Amino acid sequence: MAGLLLAAAPLAADAALPRPVPLRNALLTAADLPGGYSSDASGSMAFVSDLATDTNICDRQVSHGSVNTAQATFIRGIPGPMLFETLSATGPRMARAIVAGIAAAPHRCRNLNDAGGAAVLRLSPMRVPRLGDAAAGLAFTVRPAAVNMTIQGRLISVARRGVTVTILLVNAPRKDQRSLNLIAATAIRKLDRILVF
Repeated sequence: MAGLLLAAAPLAADAALPRPVPLRNALLTAADLPGGYSSDASGSMAFVSDLATDTNICDRQVSHGSVNTAQATFIRGIPGPMLFETLSATGPRMARAIVAGIAAAPHRCRNLNDAGGAAVLRLSPMRVPRLGDAAAGLAFTVRPAAVNMTIQGRLISVARRGVTVTILLVNAPRKDQRSLNLIAATAIRKLDRILVF
């Protein structure tokens, strides 16, 4: 999944955060999550990093802006599910644009091939609760050509006071949607405790 070329669109200048935000302090920990999750430093964050700062995942542009980012990865058993969290200090306008891009993606490009033809990503819209200043979600399946398996995932993107919060759950049963919503709400509450301005 990390090989997909879903790279970030350039980050336009946005209103700067009033003071440095200690994003790492706002990351979820295993204690914040439902039982059974543990921290997994080996999980690949490239895919999530790209989605967390991309206003249009359908265009596959490979261009990153400079953004203060913090990330965490968790796993519940083998082979998962895996949970990825990314916090990106994008500024308020860009955070809302990223959320809008996630909401629009399933309508813009239901099927997306990576540049090398190694995988096909299928997107579908996903309802999410009201979170932060704006929130959107999508569900996806990806079938890497080199492996005879389909990876399923769900993503929630939230704009909150100049920070984009991206929560990605991979290889979880569909009934875990409620759990994903609760995890996203917990992430926003934790971020609100850290943001002081």
